[in-house]
Amino acid sequence: MLQFESRFESGNLRRALCIGENTYNLILKYDHSTTSYTQWYYFKVSNVKKDVRYKFNIINLIKPDSSYNQGQKPLCYSVKDAAKPGGIGWYRAGENICYYQNTMKRKGGGSYHTLSWECTFKNDDDEVYLAHCYPYTYTDCCELL
Repeated sequence: MLQFESRFESGNLRRALCIGENTYNLILKYDHSTTSYTQWYYFKVSNVKKDVRYKFNIINLIKPDSSYNQGQKPLCYSVKDAAKPGGIGWYRAGENICYYQNTMKRKGGGSYHTLSWECTFKNDDDEVYLAHCYPYTYTDCCELL
């Protein structure tokens, strides 16, 4: 079973539920400085197994449409791949990606939307970060200023 973590700067996963073999429903914390908006995600999975297909469903997104339906893919960062000589950092990955309205209703009206995708990882016992776009933390901002 995968282990999920988001207790790091800009991480925002609130809950992960295993709903079947290698399939997880994910619930995000609200985006910073909002009371009900969710679109950004950034979290880490560990205890991954090589060549196993995992399915992730983020079930509490707000936007009625998404660039994921036009070909965008989630971002991945493998700690083991990055540590190899000439290693890679962030890269786009995922198959069977879809974004759709689900049956959950929001307080105050409207429905939630789900982003669903499958991933196969390249290394056993790796730590892999998954994100909507390249993370840019408050610390990054302060260092730039």
